[in-house]
Amino acid sequence: MQTRGLEMSQLYTLVRDTTNLTDVQAKILDHMQAALQLASDVSRNQVYLCARGKNDDISVILAAVKPSYTHGSTFFRSGDTFLEGELALIENVFTTGRKVVGRKRLDQGLEVAATAYPVVDNAGQPFAAVCFLSGSLRQQQVLTDTANLALQVPFSADDYYSIRPQDGMIVLDSLGRIIYANDMADDLYFVLDKEAVEKREIVGHTIVRFPLVEKVMKTGRPAYGDEVSENMTLSAWGLPIISGGKVARTVLVLTDVTAIREKERQILVKDSVIKEIHHRVKNSLNTIAGMLRMQARRAKDEDTKDALKRAVSRILGISQIHDILANQSGDKIDLDILLDKITKLSVDSLALIPVTILREKAGRGLIVDSEKAVPLAIAANELIHNAIDHGFRDRKRGTLTVGTRIEGTWIHVYIRNDGNPLPEDFSTRTFNLGLQIVRNLAEIELKGKFSVQNESGFVAADIYCPIPLMEG
Repeated sequence: MQTRGLEMSQLYTLVRDTTNLTDVQAKILDHMQAALQLASDVSRNQVYLCARGKNDDISVILAAVKPSYTHGSTFFRSGDTFLEGELALIENVFTTGRKVVGRKRLDQGLEVAATAYPVVDNAGQPFAAVCFLSGSLRQQQVLTDTANLALQVPFSADDYYSIRPQDGMIVLDSLGRIIYANDMADDLYFVLDKEAVEKREIVGHTIVRFPLVEKVMKTGRPAYGDEVSENMTLSAWGLPIISGGKVARTVLVLTDVTAIREKERQILVKDSVIKEIHHRVKNSLNTIAGMLRMQARRAKDEDTKDALKRAVSRILGISQIHDILANQSGDKIDLDILLDKITKLSVDSLALIPVTILREKAGRGLIVDSEKAVPLAIAANELIHNAIDHGFRDRKRGTLTVGTRIEGTWIHVYIRNDGNPLPEDFSTRTFNLGLQIVRNLAEIELKGKFSVQNESGFVAADIYCPIPLMEG
């Protein structure tokens, strides 16, 4: 057989090695794979693709799928072979070219209901079979028929969401009449159609005006959306089953997401409140900074002026952090994004000389608790300010490196500058106020470690924070 233009899937390889099917027939089976899981979930049966082997006396299982919400393995596996008579149902399909309903006794002694359908090629000749095996002697033909139709016009696997036992499933015909509804769908459908409450069952009932269903039947494409009725919210997913170029059936899945949507609403409210708090804190800090600037201009003592200016710088740094947090969602934040913004804002607002910024980032995203991000950001901001104020003083240009690493169970944040080195008598006892603030934040607030020293021509400051604490 020719393989040109056909991706070598596991099914295709099995077809090539165990059957005499043509390339076109192999393509048909290969394309059907995308819908096998849907067929299994809709029918609530195990689904098998079967064909005659290279020897006509042998049948081969080419694919085996079980419902996504079940555990255990399938009755048969891909590659299993059977002698003539062991799969009489399949042989009957090959002989008649029609749907066959019967039973199958398994090796374990279990007898199950079985339905098989022919798979035909472009010439209308049956060359393979789709077999549905239930876990008992009960089988609903409307579901196996619907599932078999879904296999005839393959769709993208991205269009399919697994159907779960707690979902309500409704099958509609081409006119929008309900031809199947499971027990959960009975209860959920009453939320949409109060008149149907008087009916003992909704099968045979034409579905109420439902925009999502109308969209599916009109476009022939899957559709998703929420339907709100009084105090209940249903998530709806509609999937068209195409036959003869038209929507022959529609699978409608309903899920009660009332509690989920309420939780999402509460999270949005909480998120909005947190953003507003950060925004107000930022404004308050800016106001305080403005007052200190006025005080600094009126101060006559140079040391007082310098202390006030330093305080203004720290307050504005904290204000910048709250401004960044006010524009992020949720209670988690990407630490590298936060450091990107802090570094740029600090250099743009404080540097009086050209400063080259080098950002070195961890190999993976550092998503940390926003509550813990604040003290770490304040500490990093203080170190960046310190590098600009002291490291680059009386210099013509400078290089500032701000980086993050994952080292074991620690997040390592480091700030390097190639400016003025630390004095020889430098120690923790000579820490200025800024470095004392950084040490207290790192060691007390974040239960981590802090150090600063001269290192290979750079002044290197390092903060280590435990990952479990930072991730909350």
